[in-house]
Amino acid sequence: MSLTISLTPAQVEQRLASLGIPGQFTEAERVSFETTPVVSSAERIFGFPTPVDNSALTLTKIKSKVGADPKHQPSFFEHPWYENESFMATPCPPGWHFLTMEPIPGSILQPLDYLRSLGTSDIELPLAVEVVLMLFLHYVESREQLLLKKHTWCSDTASLDRHVTIGAFGRNGVFVSGHPSNFASQGLGICGRIR
Repeated sequence: MSLTISLTPAQVEQRLASLGIPGQFTEAERVSFETTPVVSSAERIFGFPTPVDNSALTLTKIKSKVGADPKHQPSFFEHPWYENESFMATPCPPGWHFLTMEPIPGSILQPLDYLRSLGTSDIELPLAVEVVLMLFLHYVESREQLLLKKHTWCSDTASLDRHVTIGAFGRNGVFVSGHPSNFASQGLGICGRIR
């Protein structure tokens, strides 16, 4: 059994379309993403490409398409704190994205700088929009709600010197939260982005 799920550009387009989110690859991008980079990890990995035309791939625009109605998953948990935060307008960068589908073992109950303590350069914090895209692109096909009882630290910052966390993707939708960098919680870890 393969631990890596890698979507093709056509699969990404189809899954985004089923969510009502525009996202088209050019023919040149399709060719360049034909070959999936080799990612080695003992963890389950979810890989997906995103196009250069990424204007629709922000949390604000994704939320405007999927909504916050828990009766229609996937959705966001509605909370006013994040609506005007700058990270909500950050587009998902074009190119390949490989994220661990669960927090890295050992990262649970650790503060934000846990990865630095590992001394590794091939894993970094994901953007919040990358995590949400992983959750929703996977859910569309499998109906599996990753991070059901867990959250991941993200590289995005929020007001009041907080760092964004994403997770608890359950019956109320995905939660977007913010915590100080020294915060630790039983369900909070890191879904690492593999470089």
